Amino acid sequence: MLKATLLATSCALLIGSAAYAQTSDTTTAPSAPMEQQPQTSVKTENMFGSQSSDTATETNKVGFLEAKPGQLLVSSFIGQSVYESDANDAKSVGKLNDLITSPDGQIDAAVIGVGGFLGVGEKDVAVSPDQLQLAMRSDGKKWLVIKATKDELSAAPSFDRSSLFSEGVADPAAAAKEANPEMPASTPPAASQTNTTP
Repeated sequence: MLKATLLATSCALLIGSAAYAQTSDTTTAPSAPMEQQPQTSVKTENMFGSQSSDTATETNKVGFLEAKPGQLLVSSFIGQSVYESDANDAKSVGKLNDLITSPDGQIDAAVIGVGGFLGVGEKDVAVSPDQLQLAMRSDGKKWLVIKATKDELSAAPSFDRSSLFSEGVADPAAAAKEANPEMPASTPPAASQTNTTP
């Protein structure tokens, strides 16, 4: 009987200590204060410039806007072939890869991919938007036409979006460095010159 009592007491102490360990105060000392990251400032501006007051009431809303004559859904044309003329047997000179807009939403340039085969060896060329036209046949077929030959596009300088645009936004500093690679990051002001001749 003594053995049974000792065994029962030992088991009770063992179980009790395990239960006490689970319910004991588990708070820890406060850790060292977390190092705070420096705050970066954020500047927000309209992507497509400010609206004129007469169109602001119509377009300053979220939701469907009515389609108007002359508007284009640009995504429908990105990747489309661009042809040398509006003739039925016109040859493709490249494809429309991108459009560059000004801060007020106007198209500043069309980026045409020329040369290469299936995208390999292709180079991008930026052309003024007045070079690109939309041809529409009487049966509703639409295609893009450019006022330049394939040879003119191939001879044009390459448009390097990665060096001129940072995350899709123009980077004038990169453009200046691209134009003059030897130019230092900052140029000291020129020393003033005085005329020493009488």
